[in-house]
Amino acid sequence: MCNKFVGSYIAMILVAAAFCCSSSHSETIHIGDRNQIFIDGRYLESVKNVGIEVCKPIKTNDKCLVGSLDGYSSIIEPDGKFRMWSALTKDGVNWRRVSGATQPEPDDILGAYFSGATMFVDPKAPPSERYKLFDGLQNMMRASADGTDWKTLSNSVFPQQARYLHGMDSQNVCFYDTRINKYVAYVRVNKIYECPPERVPYYKTLGTQRYGGENKYARRTIGRAVSDDPTKFPMPEVVLEPDDKDPNFGGVKVMDFYCPQVVQYPHAQDAYFLFNCRYRSYEDWYLPIDMSKYPKSKTHFTYNCGVEDMELDASRDGINWERYDRKPWIALGKPGSFDALTMYMSRGMHVVDDEIWMYYIGFDDPHTGNAEAMKHATLSRVVLRKDGFTCVEAEYAGGEFTTPPLNFDGNTLNLNIETSAIGLARVEIQDEAGNPLPGFAMEDCDRIHTANSTDWKVTWGENGDLSKLAAQPVRLRFELQFGTKLYAFRFPKSTAKQVGRSLSVD
Repeated sequence: MCNKFVGSYIAMILVAAAFCCSSSHSETIHIGDRNQIFIDGRYLESVKNVGIEVCKPIKTNDKCLVGSLDGYSSIIEPDGKFRMWSALTKDGVNWRRVSGATQPEPDDILGAYFSGATMFVDPKAPPSERYKLFDGLQNMMRASADGTDWKTLSNSVFPQQARYLHGMDSQNVCFYDTRINKYVAYVRVNKIYECPPERVPYYKTLGTQRYGGENKYARRTIGRAVSDDPTKFPMPEVVLEPDDKDPNFGGVKVMDFYCPQVVQYPHAQDAYFLFNCRYRSYEDWYLPIDMSKYPKSKTHFTYNCGVEDMELDASRDGINWERYDRKPWIALGKPGSFDALTMYMSRGMHVVDDEIWMYYIGFDDPHTGNAEAMKHATLSRVVLRKDGFTCVEAEYAGGEFTTPPLNFDGNTLNLNIETSAIGLARVEIQDEAGNPLPGFAMEDCDRIHTANSTDWKVTWGENGDLSKLAAQPVRLRFELQFGTKLYAFRFPKSTAKQVGRSLSVD
């Protein structure tokens, strides 16, 4: 399923056009043989009746594991070395609990680690420190050769003022960013706001004790910090926070961004995804709800109670984020279901052939810390196609778009595309000035039809070899009709179909 980028295709065209530059001033983008996905207008230089859509994953409603889950988890592929597991699975659906330094069985395909600390593989570290464990709440970085014995590298990873109460609670993440060749951390930052006079009685004690004024309150936002050293980061800078388009009542923001689950997507050039846990607070002064059954803080006399779902955001640089239509990417379940009120995204992905499997932990209870609710927490799975977070789609009758100039290294043009029964597509290759190249005009292209492939080779008659074009800048002009969805394109150096593999958290 896909959600429109904005309310109508006309608006989508305007949004896409806002990213575009005129043909005469376009800079050539060097893409080599890397996969290219559509998370913004980078490849939509000129558009007609097309736009970017967000594609929802399929909720399997699998109950992979039930009970005694605190909500925070990481999904990790066994690599023959790592041995710090909370659970393991042979099929991705049925999981068994393990503990300690468990050696995975040969047919285990995935493992899980349930903790607020997050693990990543450090490609720059010596073998004895291959695995890093970052605990934001404890402000600590540990290292291990295999996940059995951990040594503390630092217990002051961030400056003291970054720690809770102003941030670093919940599950914070750290990884080695291969785009910039630095360590990057995404952490919780409690950003402080002012409330209007009528809300001062509610926030007075909390604001005075924690935030420096009786009219102050805080909301969870997402901060980012970069370092050459994984044991020492500067103060994080807020890169995403709820804004005035998000729930705001009586001058008070009532939504947080909880758990900054940022993943650098390894299957495409310059792509980051944020699985943004949106926490909408329960407050009796703007909701018709009986709050008496929910606990208040005994010292601050306010609630920390609400519901959470998942939004998909994306970025080219990990700093500037597209929030698209802001609709839920994974929505809460029906009343009484295991994920009816709260969900937390698990860190990590797993590729199985042409699918991506991801996991989350759901609760049939609001964010209250209710120990009884924890007993029924459920690990579940969602499925989407490879690269299938977003796509380009045209109006039903058809549309088209043209890319800026591209330099590529491969010898064929391969698409991740879905036409189903009715859809059609064609591609034209142009020179840098926008003129069709002989033999590669739109009318020369074999129509793509009855296709549902992550690796469809485009041909122009008997010609599909593009190796002679690799030395010159070219533009691609795509024509899409009748519901065709285009997820990605690339110029591979080999036409051999890629074998599915796991996307771990490193």
